[in-house]
Amino acid sequence: MTDELRPGRAEMRMLVTTLGIDGASATVVSIQAGHHRQGIRLGTDRWEIDEGRLLVDFNHGLPLLFADRQQVGERLGNTVRLWSQEYRIHRQWLWPKLRFTVTAGERTVLRVHERLRRNDGARALDTHSDPGLDPVVTLALILLEGRPHKMGLSRGDAAPL
Repeated sequence: MTDELRPGRAEMRMLVTTLGIDGASATVVSIQAGHHRQGIRLGTDRWEIDEGRLLVDFNHGLPLLFADRQQVGERLGNTVRLWSQEYRIHRQWLWPKLRFTVTAGERTVLRVHERLRRNDGARALDTHSDPGLDPVVTLALILLEGRPHKMGLSRGDAAPL
């Protein structure tokens, strides 16, 4: 063993979201669960669960969604198929601020608008979602368009950590 410091790279990507639903709030957490993988869980879930309720995996060229190690969805272009539901993502703006809507059929179920520019890896988003949209699915749809695997965490103009 040595106590010498070694150069390297480190990443920590975590997103904590509180969604207001019918007067109550639900906390949803996304944390990196391996290389280019984000696990999503409710804030009330036990942390012993390895991958959370839903896992978004960006490693396969197109994002795949898993629950209990079984593939339950995928994103093909602007279409997300998750369980038995199909969602369409409509980009209104991607840079410098993220802005998009998601529809299920003819109905808009999610609107997202980035309020603040990225600063030190942080993003502030204003969202409006359908009350029937599960909070875990809401965060998965945000991650699929927000692409956290592409976000570098940096300090100002410095290189990513």
